[in-house]
Amino acid sequence: MNNSDNRSRTHKSQWRLRQVTDELNARPFPRFALPTAIFRLCLSGDEAFDGLRDILGDRLSDIDWEGEAQSRLIRARQDGVQFNIERHTEFVSLTIIDEKAENGSAAQYLPADWLDKNRGEVVVAVDCQCSMRGAARDGWTCASRLENGLADGFFDFKVAEDGHTKIALDFAPDCDVRDVGRIALQVVEIETYRSFAAIGLNRARAAQAQLADIAARVPTSISAAGSADGVRFDLLSQLTGELEEVWRRTSFRFAACTAYWDLVTARLASLQEQAFDSRITIGGFLERRLQPAIATYQSTERRRHDLAEQIAAMTGLLQTRIELDMQQQNADLLASLNHAAERQLRLQHTVEGVSTVAISYYLVNLLRAPADWVMAKQPALDPLIVNLALVAITVPVVWLSIRRLLRATVGNKKAD
Repeated sequence: MNNSDNRSRTHKSQWRLRQVTDELNARPFPRFALPTAIFRLCLSGDEAFDGLRDILGDRLSDIDWEGEAQSRLIRARQDGVQFNIERHTEFVSLTIIDEKAENGSAAQYLPADWLDKNRGEVVVAVDCQCSMRGAARDGWTCASRLENGLADGFFDFKVAEDGHTKIALDFAPDCDVRDVGRIALQVVEIETYRSFAAIGLNRARAAQAQLADIAARVPTSISAAGSADGVRFDLLSQLTGELEEVWRRTSFRFAACTAYWDLVTARLASLQEQAFDSRITIGGFLERRLQPAIATYQSTERRRHDLAEQIAAMTGLLQTRIELDMQQQNADLLASLNHAAERQLRLQHTVEGVSTVAISYYLVNLLRAPADWVMAKQPALDPLIVNLALVAITVPVVWLSIRRLLRATVGNKKAD
């Protein structure tokens, strides 16, 4: 069967087109009338989802927790109350939407012992009350008019006695159910993302203290060369390792917090926030209180980066100087070896000369007996001339023999 036949048998539900399109529509805005109470709970940690399953397992018995556990979004409805469970990158959110809104917070639909079953860290617990525009909302810290008057938003940014933060949304009488759900979801997301944008502040402060300690231990100068170069190099290597540890513990957190802050500003821009009265707007409050935290993340990362570059430059310079010192030591060693070779060569020449004289002396004495016998047979020969001839012949022969022997010995050593 060819490839075209295989493609023709592929079901349309398996097309990549359907997968990417479903992702766009996986989180539609809810639609609900007024009044409605919304409760959003966000839990972080590796076992947050399992803990949420333990909390809601008895109440939402219709959910196939094993089969739907792989899904990023789980929806359930019970007695007119909507439960939305969503798995994000680093947290799990539960959104309860009570369209009856008769008894206050929608958190009442959680079991009474849910905190005992919880396995994650509670980062967000917010109540949002959606109602028709009516009586004045006094006592709220922030107030904003949203989407050209479709709704009015009121934030307190304080934790109430029940452990929840509070939001109130008043909608215009002619507001459509789609607008209510869309605006309410974005306002709840503002509270969600601003909370996660702030959780890195303690880590940033700890990192700043560690960076200050590292900066205090950085050598002020490495201009003075000497035996302390090795100690400086070890210290710089240790500081580099500590900076890497700071980067490992903070890089993802700072990047994530900055990304959450970008989502907050995007939601505020989408809601077209305007001033409601003399009270500070939601965006103005967050910019005044949360923007310094974002700036702290950025300044901490810049300081870590600057320290890393400074230490890397000092390490490179010190390493270069150490390498130059080693090269100079090697050059001095080679020069010393050259001088030793020259002395050895001069000694060798001296030994050759002394050896030639000594061997020639003994060899001439050995040849004198045969020479005396020859002169006895030939009385016409002059003894002085014979002795000179012996010396003239013996000395060059001995010298050449010693040179050849030394060359043969040196050649054998090189070959080995």
